[in-house]
Amino acid sequence: MRNPFFQWSIRNLALLLLLVLAQPHTATADSFQAQLDRAGIAYRVPQSGKAILVNIPAFELIAFQDGAPVLRSRVIVGAPWHRTPRLSTHVSTVRFRPTWRPTPSMIASGEYRDYVRPPGRKNPLGLAAVRLGPGLLVYLHDTNRRELFAEENRALSHGCVRVQQWDWLVSFVLDMEIDRVHQLANGRRTFDAPAQPIPVELGYYTRFPDAAGQIVRHADIYGLQAGSVTPAPATQKLALACTELGLAD
Repeated sequence: MRNPFFQWSIRNLALLLLLVLAQPHTATADSFQAQLDRAGIAYRVPQSGKAILVNIPAFELIAFQDGAPVLRSRVIVGAPWHRTPRLSTHVSTVRFRPTWRPTPSMIASGEYRDYVRPPGRKNPLGLAAVRLGPGLLVYLHDTNRRELFAEENRALSHGCVRVQQWDWLVSFVLDMEIDRVHQLANGRRTFDAPAQPIPVELGYYTRFPDAAGQIVRHADIYGLQAGSVTPAPATQKLALACTELGLAD
């Protein structure tokens, strides 16, 4: 005679297993850090609050909330002869509708003419730029060349970081509804919105988990050898093509 309780238990265990397997994969704070630890990747995910990582050789920006990825975006980084610096810093402000003027060196090269580009979709900084620690001449920003995000090798800028999902990044940084971000970005005013000092790392990890949790090996685009590189302090001097009006990018 079969035990009805035993049959009920087996049936419910099987149902529970199916429910677990049917759940979409999400990288929790613990599991994401565990992936990094198992792979021997040196990046430490802050386990509380917000954080931003730009992984230069992966051409990717990842925003974290309480240790878990909540936003992943393609980015364009500096070309090998105009490298994006490796450093740790923080968000300072968000500039909506930035203007832009090329640096003296860019003007001298004959690549750009010396005049201030007005704000708008044709501006090289696009519609918004996330400014980093005071004195740092590198931003995370929109672009007027959005078609370049389709390129596989996106080491194309003068050192700045162009972000494909710039609007969602601004929404994340400012805790602002995406519709409001779009409204301000397409408005008439150029202004700085104060932001919390969210930690930002411009890092260099040639091995890193993708959105599915698989460890992917990326090309060593700056010839720094495989593996992660410790970021330089935010106080290092940056020889980048930037101006007070906006990044020369």
